[in-house]
Amino acid sequence: MSPRASAASRRVPAAQIWAQAQAVLVGGVNSPVRAYQQVGSDPVLARRAAGAVLTSTEGRAYIDFIMGWGALLWGHQPPAITRALQAALPRLVLAGLTHEGEVTLASLIAQAMPGIEQVRFTVSGTEACMTAVRLARAVTGRTRVLSFTGGYHGHSDVLMAGHTAGIPAALASHRTLVAYNDVAALRRAVDQQGKELACIIVEPVAANTGVLPPAPGFLQALRELATRSGALLIFDEVVTGFRLAPGGAQQHFGVQADLTILGKIIGGGLPIGAVGGPRLLMQRLAPLGDVYHGGTFAGHPLSMVAGATALQWIQRHPPYAQLERRTTQLTHALAQAAQAAGVPIQINRVGSMFTVFFSDQPVRNAAEAQASRRDRFACWANALREQGVLIPPSPFEALFVSPAHTPRQLRRFAAAAAAAFRAVAQV
Repeated sequence: MSPRASAASRRVPAAQIWAQAQAVLVGGVNSPVRAYQQVGSDPVLARRAAGAVLTSTEGRAYIDFIMGWGALLWGHQPPAITRALQAALPRLVLAGLTHEGEVTLASLIAQAMPGIEQVRFTVSGTEACMTAVRLARAVTGRTRVLSFTGGYHGHSDVLMAGHTAGIPAALASHRTLVAYNDVAALRRAVDQQGKELACIIVEPVAANTGVLPPAPGFLQALRELATRSGALLIFDEVVTGFRLAPGGAQQHFGVQADLTILGKIIGGGLPIGAVGGPRLLMQRLAPLGDVYHGGTFAGHPLSMVAGATALQWIQRHPPYAQLERRTTQLTHALAQAAQAAGVPIQINRVGSMFTVFFSDQPVRNAAEAQASRRDRFACWANALREQGVLIPPSPFEALFVSPAHTPRQLRRFAAAAAAAFRAVAQV
């Protein structure tokens, strides 16, 4: 028996692994969307991945458009990052001390992102958002946070108040929610509460209720109203940072925030988060200032190496024109396929990120996203998976195109989508 056949014969069935996962992991997962409950199917259990292809424990290969929820700009296991990590492992895994890798990655971020002079690394986007809000409260001497319905800034208490059990109800009184893209409602909220606002925090392109592009003038109104009220404007660019441009959504749309949250791409596939901004604001953080933040794994050497390699590769080989072209072609093909099947959809796209909403009306905010046909999305997602195409198992997430996706793979997606739309037409 060959080694390959022997390994295959020892392979544990996916059903058995999933049963074990449910026994030792809460719900079988470490993040809820991975449970596939929103599409009513069993989860995909990953074994390995390379380029744009992810292989399950059952040996099934999928063209992957989840792409680590947007973290994998260059695809799975990009050779440059893999080589950099292999070289770094013998040198330094964890020191708990400042090291050169932190300086390298922070310098690359500061060179690229508008308004960032200094950076504080964290281990996650949640931690970075929590730290940015704390910093804004200290700088302004105020407590209220204005954010937008459907936006997600991690699961820290103040930013999840009213949306999960286990958070004191009193915390919700320090938070104001406004519909995304509703400038009139935003102006009313700032007029009424402007003197209480520590910050306005927003995903400049909403990506956690499905992709919602900012309406013309929306981000400019945010900038104007934050300045007028004395609140800090925080852009949560965990998803859009280095995705839309080297300078993120701020470069793409020409609007500069006071503080910027980063994550995902800046870690090159490893855990990371970051807060960045002008020196005057950032130096309120300890050890220079009175706002405490610390963490054993902040600035982890391997995350710094992977992230620096990813950003250096962007400098040498900017992917944005290619991504724009290929994603435009793909979404155009999806729209044509849906029309041919008689299935009304809305495709919201910014750069290489997009969402397909099963709706006959424009989708501009969370309420309109929630009104889309989730049953049709579930049918579509499951039909795509049967044909070897993997998309997020939620109607309220983004699909991501990578330079690792070949034209042939994108054509396969379009063909699979056409068949999946025909199945949706029966729902």
